[in-house]
Amino acid sequence: MEVKRRRGLDTTRPPAWLSRLELGMPPRRLYALSGAFAVLTGAMISTVISQWLVLPGILLALGLLWFIAVNTDQRLWLMAPFLFATFALIVFGMFIDQDRALAERGRPVDLVVVERSQTRSESTCKVRFPDGSVSEGPIGGCRGADVGESIRLFVDPEGEVQPSNTTPNVALWTWLAAGTNLIFTACVVRSAVRGVRRLRELQTAEQFAPLRGLVPPPPPPSSPPPLHG
Repeated sequence: MEVKRRRGLDTTRPPAWLSRLELGMPPRRLYALSGAFAVLTGAMISTVISQWLVLPGILLALGLLWFIAVNTDQRLWLMAPFLFATFALIVFGMFIDQDRALAERGRPVDLVVVERSQTRSESTCKVRFPDGSVSEGPIGGCRGADVGESIRLFVDPEGEVQPSNTTPNVALWTWLAAGTNLIFTACVVRSAVRGVRRLRELQTAEQFAPLRGLVPPPPPPSSPPPLHG
């Protein structure tokens, strides 16, 4: 069998231990465990469980990316949406963490814009607090306010999260993270289904491979008909 290497990783066949696991476990149990593990990993990444589990969740997501790659032979139709969902979970987790802190102890404060910066990819600003201190403004910049103008932001008195342009809405970001987690999980479960099917196809091909090299023996020569005098 010809071995193909894609993107520096040989995924022509999953490792032996993974093959034994996927073929030795009932398919429905395998799919359920894969889905449960993916849901838990997505919840860790999006800070729904705890902000301290984000880094372990990202490491587990890298393991799931490898799982998808070896099960699908690195097919982008599953790897690409999985990577997109992982990135989205990280972003939603940042907003969940920010709005959670602002909902608990934040308060609206009128601040003065002292600096603005605009690039092609992002907008940033700095604001002056009533006590005279200067700090980074909200994510996305100070919308609709120029330098010297006053802007109302939701501020964390402890300074653990950045100010926000909008009222904290933890429920919104949680629902968005939950929807994204469904895509994240679906990619993992679909790769498990594809992996089991692919292993069975490989097994069938290997069973019939020796028979393909056998050449059937030639038929015996037919005897000439008897001569009648």
